[in-house]
Amino acid sequence: MTINHIYNIVVNTMNKLENIDFISLDKRKYNQQQLNEAYKILDNFKDELIRENIKNKQKGAQKI
Repeated sequence: MTINHIYNIVVNTMNKLENIDFISLDKRKYNQQQLNEAYKILDNFKDELIRENIKNKQKGAQKI
């Protein structure tokens, strides 16, 4: 996982969150969809970090 990959994920999530208008009730369904997409991106990113951590631990165990 590269720093550029992490940066792109963070920027994508921030863009989703910036576009949410919490004041407007007219766009409530759209806003909820945007919020759900941001959570999904972050959840996938968390899973990716967990997998990366497991790979790093396995590499460390193989060196011993």
